[in-house]
Amino acid sequence: MFRVTRAEEQAVRLSMRLATVREQMTLAQLARTEDLPEPTVAKLLNMLRRGGVVEAVRGRHGGYVLAGPPESITAGKVIRSVSRDSVFDYPCSMGDVEPDCVRSDDCGLRPVWKHLESRVNEVLDQTTLADLLRREAAAADQLQNLWPLAGN
Repeated sequence: MFRVTRAEEQAVRLSMRLATVREQMTLAQLARTEDLPEPTVAKLLNMLRRGGVVEAVRGRHGGYVLAGPPESITAGKVIRSVSRDSVFDYPCSMGDVEPDCVRSDDCGLRPVWKHLESRVNEVLDQTTLADLLRREAAAADQLQNLWPLAGN
């Protein structure tokens, strides 16, 4: 159902690192501080650059910086830079693939899945890198405000 790939999670971590330091970092520095292989970091940074999340600074003292303030870059944008697929997946969302269900033409469950997918994307698109840098309790409060749970 809800899944975040390793590459998506690593891209968020790299973006958060750049948001934390608020200055240019080299590929090697990012790989070392996040304990990731340099080829992996290079691939992810290229995707993030194409997605408008980071900018590459060329030259002898080059590196990478966020393409904007942490308050303007959402978790959804970071994730979509790495993967065009939704982080929310369900059997009847596979497009041309023949579903594994006899009710594929008219199903009361499909609207539930679509609604959940929209809510997940809404939270990701309303959560910025600045929000992710908050302490865990503050981040939990922010999520409760965005997407209230019954009984809390």
